[in-house]
Amino acid sequence: MSEPFIRTENLQFSYEDEVNQTSVPALRGLDISIRQGEYVAVLGHNGSGKSTFAKLLNLILTPTGGVLHVAGKTVTADALLTEDEIFDVRRNVGMVFQNPDNQLVATLVEEDVAFGPENLGIPREEIRIRVDEALEMVGMTEYAHHAPHKLSGGQKQRVAIAGVIAMMPKCIIFDESTAMLDPMGRKEVTDTMERLNRTFGITVLHITHYMDEAARADRVVIMNDGTIFHDDTPEAVFSHVEELREVGLEVPQGTELLHMLARDGFAVREDCITVEACTDELYRIITENKVRQTPTDDHDEKQD
Repeated sequence: MSEPFIRTENLQFSYEDEVNQTSVPALRGLDISIRQGEYVAVLGHNGSGKSTFAKLLNLILTPTGGVLHVAGKTVTADALLTEDEIFDVRRNVGMVFQNPDNQLVATLVEEDVAFGPENLGIPREEIRIRVDEALEMVGMTEYAHHAPHKLSGGQKQRVAIAGVIAMMPKCIIFDESTAMLDPMGRKEVTDTMERLNRTFGITVLHITHYMDEAARADRVVIMNDGTIFHDDTPEAVFSHVEELREVGLEVPQGTELLHMLARDGFAVREDCITVEACTDELYRIITENKVRQTPTDDHDEKQD
């Protein structure tokens, strides 16, 4: 079996509190493996360490302890990478941040998407091909000559994603990339993530607060206090309703409703997480309960 694209061993990171002259731990011995082509959602309350983890993977931060293996490179607190090695990791591990305006730098969409490849020293003819393909992948080809600042939030974020795609990374980390978007924009971006993974095999790490978005991933990792709290399929993770509440997280709304029905004595499946699956299960419950209420029962009730 091939080596995981991302692997950590007792990974640690602490921020320095210069006022109090102390170190504040953000990651406390993280052990996780992620293989090429996986679609992983990372959840956790504020301060759980999930954004710190993302920044370590892109080498915006470097570990203060433990070992990080990413894109074929090994990083520790004592053995740091050269600038060329860091550059190579960042070329293979792209980042899409929360605010798309912070990643848009040009006056035309196609120029913005070309910015990353230009910095990589890619030949002009190759850049043209990459820009066209990246815009097509995110469904923004018709906006190539538009001004980015005039686009909607979801469209801006898709342009930012295209800019990362044009650098041809093996992995893209979405760090709260839907947090500032309206529901339509969120759907546009999550649909794009799913397509990048399912169709093009790009490894996707989606850090989010939205449970319904996490439910679309192949795997959900819950972080708490700088460690892994749960790591399993969405169905398995979201079945731990009470445990997730204890660490400040909810489950998808449909799953929560089914959990309440089960608690009240209804025989329901609690492993439904998508809107469609929850709707089907609710329909089944309603239908079965209607069948139990026979015409004779109705007649007797009217007589009473």
